[in-house]
Amino acid sequence: MEFMRRAAKTWVAKLLMALLVLSFGVWGIKDVSTSFLGDILSWSGFGPKDLVHVGGRTIRQPEYNAALQRTLRNVSQQSGQNLTIDDARRMGLDKNVLDNLIATASLDAQAQKLGLALGDDTVLKSISENKLFQDATGKFDGNLFKRVLEQNNFSEADFLSAEKQGRLRSFITATVDAPVKLPKVLSLALAQYRGETRDVKYFDFTVNETDLPSVTDVELKKQYEAAPAAYTAPEYRSVAIMKVDPADIADRVKVSDEELKAGFERYKVDYFTPEKRTIIQVSFPTLEAAAAAKVRISAGEDIMKIASDMKLKDSDVTLADRQRGDFLDSKIGDAAFKLPLGAVSDPVAGDLATVILKAASISAEKQSTLDDVKNQLKTRLQLEKAKEEITAIFTTVEDARSQQIPFEKIAETSALPFKLVSAVSGTGQDKTGADVDMPAKEQVLKAAFATDVGNSDDALPVGDGYVWYEVREITPPGLKLFDAVKVDVTKDVVAAKLRELAASKAKAFLADGKSGASLESLAGKTNAVVKTASGLKRNETSQEFDGAAVVALYGVGDQGFAWSLAGDGKTARVMQVSKVTLPAIMATSPDISKLQADASSGLARDLQDSFVNSLRKAAKVTINEELWKQNSGTVLDEP
Repeated sequence: MEFMRRAAKTWVAKLLMALLVLSFGVWGIKDVSTSFLGDILSWSGFGPKDLVHVGGRTIRQPEYNAALQRTLRNVSQQSGQNLTIDDARRMGLDKNVLDNLIATASLDAQAQKLGLALGDDTVLKSISENKLFQDATGKFDGNLFKRVLEQNNFSEADFLSAEKQGRLRSFITATVDAPVKLPKVLSLALAQYRGETRDVKYFDFTVNETDLPSVTDVELKKQYEAAPAAYTAPEYRSVAIMKVDPADIADRVKVSDEELKAGFERYKVDYFTPEKRTIIQVSFPTLEAAAAAKVRISAGEDIMKIASDMKLKDSDVTLADRQRGDFLDSKIGDAAFKLPLGAVSDPVAGDLATVILKAASISAEKQSTLDDVKNQLKTRLQLEKAKEEITAIFTTVEDARSQQIPFEKIAETSALPFKLVSAVSGTGQDKTGADVDMPAKEQVLKAAFATDVGNSDDALPVGDGYVWYEVREITPPGLKLFDAVKVDVTKDVVAAKLRELAASKAKAFLADGKSGASLESLAGKTNAVVKTASGLKRNETSQEFDGAAVVALYGVGDQGFAWSLAGDGKTARVMQVSKVTLPAIMATSPDISKLQADASSGLARDLQDSFVNSLRKAAKVTINEELWKQNSGTVLDEP
């Protein structure tokens, strides 16, 4: 120690210390656990969050995370299932997302190489002409534009940039977007191929866990080590959230009696209920026919009997709870609202029809008083005044943040809702897989997973208020301990064994069938019932026949045997083709034109895909394998 103290006083040591201080001043003091990895990545050409280099374009980890979350959200909505990041990895969505990002980056690199650019004016003109952002008169609505962007978590700058990039990519892919015309002979052959139908006999059988030997620890360990991605926990983040919304502060806003009276006068029309009537309206082809019906009614016949004789249902002639303005024909509406309750009108010759009317029920108009709506009106006025106070609260919170005051203290002082989420994944689940309840969940997750610990990010505008967020801690993805996932591993092993057993039994039945055994005798071995289906097409599925069964059925010839595995993994189907029918196709058939259009479009897409793949190869794609493995727990194939 004495030697080190003496050495520290030398000019060499002082020079080294100065360089060390300078390096901290320039780069900052990184977390010790990540600094060494960051240095290695920088030496290899990757920044700490650089995931892929595509030509001169870099795909960073936050960009990838945001794209994966969007994809997972879309797939969850389409499937009706709340999929997790683990589900995404099992389905291969994580790799598909990365592949798509690389493909678009390759197009961006080509655009940059060609020096393509697009002016703001061109894109802005296109946006203003987009009907999605236009009001009822066809004019561009700036407020509507902002609302749509906000709902989709886009800033105006991000949206403009995305529009530019999308158009430049379209310009490039359009260079190979050429129509492809099929020869007539090929078109006829394809039409017959598509139109082929098959009749089939089949039976189903199911295997059970009781048919399996006990699962051994060796098998469990083997499964655990062979599929680490399936048992890898996603990245979790601890997020502090504070929000202000008119509803959060409305109950502490004072509203005087004078303000209530003034507010009632201002909104009086909103508390007025107009007269409503249920009208029986029977239409007639001529005035004479209506007059004849009126004679019958005057003689005591019910108007609904007349409607029934005219083959009209009650729903055809009953107009329930209508206001005067609900009638398209003002003459008929005026006549309907002059009738006393239960009265039947004389024939009314309107502009659109000749009718007889009956007032079946009447709800009189009503103007609510201040006492009637006092509580409702008070809440409304409190919300209005609360909206006005939001700006002042926002300024107060921002001032406190600039002084490094903790969220908890700011929320307590300003009486704002505060929530500390200890751990949440990018798809919104905690470590048990349960959904996390948090304000502005979608927006906060997107922002929180695109920032880092310690960053002071801008508040998110949400509705008429704001949400502040702060990432407190990041738990990187990691392989779960074997004991923690042993139940899941066991389920996976059992499921795999059931699939193997079902497939093995089905293949044995197939071998017997090819040796001459009838389908009925094969079904008898498992006490199954033979069923039939007819008219099955190559590219069509049904509730009874899924895609796997149809593909297997079309993989054999007439009278051939086939098998398929059901979605549950333990039920198998054994099938025999009983009849093959090829349609007679005419060259002038409309189906030919449709087929040619579909095939031409498909070939054009294939051509575009090949073109993009060639650009991808030329762009020199380099993937940060270490960062990918940290996040997904898997190894990528060569791009």
